[in-house]
Amino acid sequence: MAVQIDFKPNRDLLDPKFESYRLSLDPLPVLKQQLSGGVESVDLGDDQYGYLHVRMAGIVNHLFQDSWAPECVFFASEAHHVFWVKLSQDGKLTKPRIVWQLPSDSSRPNANTTISFPCADWTVVSDGAGGIYLLSTPSRTEGEPWQLCHTYHVESCYPPCHLLHSVHYNFPSSHQVECLLAHISRPQDVEGNLKLSETTMHFVCVLEWISFSSVGSETVSWNIKRQRRLVGGSFPNYAAIDPAGGALCLASEREFSFIYDSQKQNDKDEVEKVGDLKPSTPPLYTYIQSLEDITVVFKIPETITKGDIEVDFHLSSMEVKIRGKVVLQGLLWNNIDVEASTWTVEETKLEVILTKKETGLVWQELVKGDSRGEEVLDPALVEEIHNRLAHLTSENELIDGSAKPAYNPHQLEECDVSSEFFMFLRLEGDSHHVTHQSNIGGHQWLFQSMVSPEKLPTLCLRHDVDGLLWQPKNVLSEDEPEQFRVEHIATFPALGFVQASKQDRKYIVGSPDFSYAVLSDNTRHIYIYRQPESLNAAIELRNRKTGQEVSSIAKQHVVNLEQCDAILGLQACKHCIFVLSKYVLFAIKINES
Repeated sequence: MAVQIDFKPNRDLLDPKFESYRLSLDPLPVLKQQLSGGVESVDLGDDQYGYLHVRMAGIVNHLFQDSWAPECVFFASEAHHVFWVKLSQDGKLTKPRIVWQLPSDSSRPNANTTISFPCADWTVVSDGAGGIYLLSTPSRTEGEPWQLCHTYHVESCYPPCHLLHSVHYNFPSSHQVECLLAHISRPQDVEGNLKLSETTMHFVCVLEWISFSSVGSETVSWNIKRQRRLVGGSFPNYAAIDPAGGALCLASEREFSFIYDSQKQNDKDEVEKVGDLKPSTPPLYTYIQSLEDITVVFKIPETITKGDIEVDFHLSSMEVKIRGKVVLQGLLWNNIDVEASTWTVEETKLEVILTKKETGLVWQELVKGDSRGEEVLDPALVEEIHNRLAHLTSENELIDGSAKPAYNPHQLEECDVSSEFFMFLRLEGDSHHVTHQSNIGGHQWLFQSMVSPEKLPTLCLRHDVDGLLWQPKNVLSEDEPEQFRVEHIATFPALGFVQASKQDRKYIVGSPDFSYAVLSDNTRHIYIYRQPESLNAAIELRNRKTGQEVSSIAKQHVVNLEQCDAILGLQACKHCIFVLSKYVLFAIKINES
């Protein structure tokens, strides 16, 4: 059974007294480096018209940052050269240097190149058309040429493909590199045991999880160790391989499931169907609700007696145990009346009756994030809902414009819209089971960033008006009850609010040291939001309206880039912001020290 993990904010990292950002007119130094030849930027083709194609194209960042050396960035040119640029210690940009050229292939479809850095000595490159290249890069920080060690083509991959993440494992007598590749495909073209319940789904997202291994210290000979394939009905906002090994972390509006595993291809029962796939097992429980209460029914063996069962009720949660084993636990959709809730056993049936604290509220699910149950609709409840909505319909056709609309759509902002179903999942690579999960619906997705290259990427979600940065992490201590959790490590004040006001935003990233966040639009504007800084004790500043003394100020910078027709990439490090356009690479210096 999947463990429910909690995205619980750390109150010490929240600032309830934060007021606003103050526009700073202090100029920020902007460095420029002209690029010989245009940056590679391939648009979607005529046959790539689906929503998932657009979603994948929307996350493409043509500038790749080396998380092991954040001052180094890479990009691919239209001539399929990979260039290296670095912010040197003297605060200047080095001249772009070619470190590698993709193999020429006239038959290869034109697609965007993506690059990932699993460790300090190895690099993985995808040509966007199914080709994966494993390269030895021990001197990346100095811009030394890369050495190609292995080439692999994913036959089942349909361009465009996007390299999402990669990790490296160094064993005593071998090396292993794992990479995660995403592409969009029609359901009938996907290779694997796929049975979709939604027949109207024209495209699905396919994740190719590929493991390469090399025996010996020379790491000259590489081969495919394992290939796994997952399918989902949406493009994941977050997808990363757990560096601790053997698991995949996803944040998506739809669940993903394994449909192929090269080590289990002869045992189809091992490839499980979840989420959008047809369930192969009956529901763990069923429940029926009225306006006042919810009745939950569990099927139990005849040998189970009332003494074998424990049911604990709390205001917002419940736990059901049978012979000491937890059958169901977690946060409820809404609060219950603990004193009025009860349970009973009748032959092979356990009935749990939950009395709603808020009478009349229809629950969308029983336990948040738990999909193992099935709701049985109460005819009386359906009739009540129908009566509630009756005033919104009419038997007569409305042929004039005299009626007023139910709401003004122009008053809605993007921050008012969020996905009801947005899950964070940890999938175990061997068993294909979901080991940990959390329903983070209602929290708008902002961005992901790499704070530490040896850890999983962080994810930033909107909570109220702030942007909260979360670090998924493995806990190896034996004293910890859980071996995996998500930890709140930083807060970007009011970032959720300000980013929603930027209708033309294209990229949003955060500094690895949490000192600032930066947004860009499609063309030339860069918006920088610094963390609040304490004022000098000799400076006395007061709020004009309240008269209260102000002890800190959060600055906002707006940078207008010249000679920039379109922003193709954005990355941030502690000292500067890298901005990539078609023919110019910019570096906006944030910290001079």
